[in-house]
Amino acid sequence: MLPAMTARRLIPVLAVLALLGFAARRHLPVAAAYFDRESCIGCHGRDNAQLLGQWMGSAHFTAGVGCVACHGDDHPAMFAAGGDVSPKVCATCHDREYTEFSRGAHARAESDAVQADLFKAAPPEIQRQGCMTCHSIGKRFPDGGTGRCNHCHTGHRFAAAEARAPHACEGCHMGPDHPQMEAWNASKHGINFRALGDPGTSPTCVGCHLGGEAGHDETSNMTLGRGAAGAVLEGEPQAVPMKTLTRAEFDERRGRMLALCRSCHSAKFARQALEDADQIKRTSDQLVAEAADIVRGLERDGLLQPMPADRAPHPTAGHALVLGGAGLYTNTSAIEQRFFEMARFHHSITFKGAYHFSPDHTHWTGYAAMQADLTFIRDEARRLRAEGLRHATP
Repeated sequence: MLPAMTARRLIPVLAVLALLGFAARRHLPVAAAYFDRESCIGCHGRDNAQLLGQWMGSAHFTAGVGCVACHGDDHPAMFAAGGDVSPKVCATCHDREYTEFSRGAHARAESDAVQADLFKAAPPEIQRQGCMTCHSIGKRFPDGGTGRCNHCHTGHRFAAAEARAPHACEGCHMGPDHPQMEAWNASKHGINFRALGDPGTSPTCVGCHLGGEAGHDETSNMTLGRGAAGAVLEGEPQAVPMKTLTRAEFDERRGRMLALCRSCHSAKFARQALEDADQIKRTSDQLVAEAADIVRGLERDGLLQPMPADRAPHPTAGHALVLGGAGLYTNTSAIEQRFFEMARFHHSITFKGAYHFSPDHTHWTGYAAMQADLTFIRDEARRLRAEGLRHATP
């Protein structure tokens, strides 16, 4: 076995030989200057050997797509962009995929994040590492392009098989506010995938959310489970702000999902399972609505401790009470903090657990936790009102 240092020094040489051999087989012209110490491979084969190796194992390498085709040859511009490549460059070859991606929620992820009050209230390092690490999948580029293809198709290999694997989604779609990965892992779908290891025969994130007509639009067949707080049909009550769907949109999206489910299940079984999840979503919405009414009543009667007027202002609402997606987890009362956990975490766990068919997330980690939250909020409200009455009694 070669020493590590010797192996690293050999990589540029091996890259040159491999490229020359590839070019000869494909009858491609290869300029000798492309391999000198000032070229892409001359420098990056020495300093970024792993990147070079990934590219050499990619479909781009096989197709003769080199560094300049994606990054250009303007080094100051590359440095200014941090090495990122606009998806409009990718669209020169992958236009259909870019168009599909542009219709989905991933394309709006960055703009949604920077407008969010939670983002505005967070320190810069949390914004960068706790928010934009995921939300930069919707990065906006100066040329008008939106999205980072290498969030799922990690560079420089850009393997479709890697993007199809569930772990490609795990870094972002997990945790108490959107526990899709944990719920899927605990479901029969996840168990089946781990047993067989075959995305072609086991339901996975891509198979369900990017299958059929969806392409790269991950929201194509999502209904009431879409988004952190989910969605409601137009005209249905919203305890906290949620997305809305028309009946026509709901029926179209549900039809696409049922078509995917029917590759393994009967239509009756699939429809019943999804309708159960719909009802669980509506039931969890009602629990949030009751809790929200209690907190708003306390604020209206001046009984929150402290009142919004007596604490640091909300980034956009000032000293008004804010509940739901724009609510904060800092500078609030104890009862608001518990409402935040209920509405942001346990509500999401309940209905996303249901749509991902994880019984434990649906019931114990989600619904039971919501009931505990509501019990605390009711009791805390009684305590605050009793205390307020004592203070008001001469």
